Amino acid sequence: MRLIDFINGDLISPDKLAARLRTSKREIGETIGISPESLSRKERVSSRATQNSLWRLIEILNSVTPLVGNMIMAYAWFRSEPIIGFGGRTPDRIIKDGEFDALRAHIQRRLEGGYA
Repeated sequence: MRLIDFINGDLISPDKLAARLRTSKREIGETIGISPESLSRKERVSSRATQNSLWRLIEILNSVTPLVGNMIMAYAWFRSEPIIGFGGRTPDRIIKDGEFDALRAHIQRRLEGGYA
């Protein structure tokens, strides 16, 4: 999944992302820990916090897609797969807890053949 596929103007489009993941903007917001209004109101969609949250989701999904097969499966993994190295928390919970960099490093280690 290329980031450019989700850009509308100069912003990541929640509508395009939701369509590609076959879900709603509300569910994406709940998954990444931001209010549904942040993905619906134009002024909130353009905020740095909202765009960073969307970018982080796309980055994680892109990194695990080769492991799980496709982007929809990557999204399912993101929402439901407990990671032992993080106390059994799911990736979405890890992100909500502010540990994006640690999750990204964990995934990178796994992609390089390391252990969790």
